[in-house]
Amino acid sequence: MARQVNALVQVTTVANPAWPDPRPASFRYRGTLIRVTAVLDRWHEAGRWWEREPERVAWRVTDVAGGVYELVMERTTPPAWRLMVIWD
Repeated sequence: MARQVNALVQVTTVANPAWPDPRPASFRYRGTLIRVTAVLDRWHEAGRWWEREPERVAWRVTDVAGGVYELVMERTTPPAWRLMVIWD
């Protein structure tokens, strides 16, 4: 079951030469530090350019407990990260 969250989160990233954008390594949600163990998928979203919405990069990741999360990085300065979905 997917829960829509759409919350700003603080993300720690690591550089990865295989991808042009830094990979999320961990993020903090409701005071809990969640460490990313694997990236399941990654994709780009153009955003609503006609409304000046920035381009976004989405990441589907897992944690040690097997939780699945969708994080989105808005390409702003500095980048803004959102936790969009949690799969139970």
